[in-house]
Amino acid sequence: MAKVGVVMPVYYQNEVYIRLAIQTVRNQSYRDFAFLIVIDGAPELLPLIQECTAGDRRVTIVSYPVNQGVAFALNYGFELLMDQGYDYLTWVSTDNIYYLQFLSTLVNEMDRAAPNVGIVYSSFNQIFENGEPAHTPEFLRTLRSWQNRPKEALLDGCIIGPAFIHRAEYCRLVDGYRFKYIQDYDYWLRMTDFCDIKYVPVELMDYRINSPFSLSTHIANDISKHRLCWNEVHKSHYETRQRRNMPLLFSALFIVKPGEVARAHTALGNIIDQYETNCEIIVVSLTTQKEIEEIVEPFHDPRVRILYYVNHSINYALHKALGRAKSEWCIIFDSEHAPADVTFVRSIIESHLMDAGSTSSVSLYNKEITTSRTITYLYQTMTVRSGMQAFIRASL
Repeated sequence: MAKVGVVMPVYYQNEVYIRLAIQTVRNQSYRDFAFLIVIDGAPELLPLIQECTAGDRRVTIVSYPVNQGVAFALNYGFELLMDQGYDYLTWVSTDNIYYLQFLSTLVNEMDRAAPNVGIVYSSFNQIFENGEPAHTPEFLRTLRSWQNRPKEALLDGCIIGPAFIHRAEYCRLVDGYRFKYIQDYDYWLRMTDFCDIKYVPVELMDYRINSPFSLSTHIANDISKHRLCWNEVHKSHYETRQRRNMPLLFSALFIVKPGEVARAHTALGNIIDQYETNCEIIVVSLTTQKEIEEIVEPFHDPRVRILYYVNHSINYALHKALGRAKSEWCIIFDSEHAPADVTFVRSIIESHLMDAGSTSSVSLYNKEITTSRTITYLYQTMTVRSGMQAFIRASL
């Protein structure tokens, strides 16, 4: 029996792309694999799929009438292939192009890898809808560098990408795909609780961007879907750190004053979507519960908690909130001081400004970041150590 199983979920897609994707999978130089095509609620595509795969005994087609999403299709396919005893699993999309050596390279690298390696992945080229290259060689070199990192870097971003293969024994240890927008990313975060990863520095496929039927295009073009996607990212990051007992890097305290719902909503989004996600977010409310609920409504984020100090001063509220912060370092924001630059917090951390041996606060003065051994201001101070309670009490 073949040891490699390949799943292709099929939903509405450009017919030309479907034909090309299926053709490039079937034409792999590595021939000994099972190809399971799952038609996810688009039964009218069955004749096309049958035509594209006619006579290929490696192909099994499953079609169900109601669309239930990529995660459902992948769970169905992976479970079926694992039950049949396949050692390695991957999945492919209907709008990508897979090079002849796609499977052979990934399989050979997995064969040579240590038993604790559960995911082997490679680099990839990006192409526009019309098939033209989307990026320069310099970009591809940068992408290779970004991907070639240890598994811990998955919490910084999705370094694996669309060219990969899994060892089935580690797939069995996680409860399948579960999210709508970040299926693979969340799956890999959970898999790497149990296994290591291995990178192959070669491009093995063309990944089509801006394709009208692709999930990434829908997310980019729809603000509500974009928000839902980021909610999933933050939930997955939070759960991963909880499983691994990772300490918080900082606590973000966000002061909300009365009558600033729209501005506070935007500012909170800027805080929540910072690239550095290892934090708790404490909404320090000086306003009503109704206004706060309106501000936080779209953000379903387990890191967020709300403390109410209605009719109290900002200094009093901060004193109380700092005492309840779980991290040594706290970053204080409000609707005016919440940078739209999503790299802001990561830049502060990577610059080693938050060094407890030399710095007590990191402040933003006239858009310039300065550090101090003492806290000279409470409010307007961007970063303070929560252990500085004596100063806070003295300021009240």
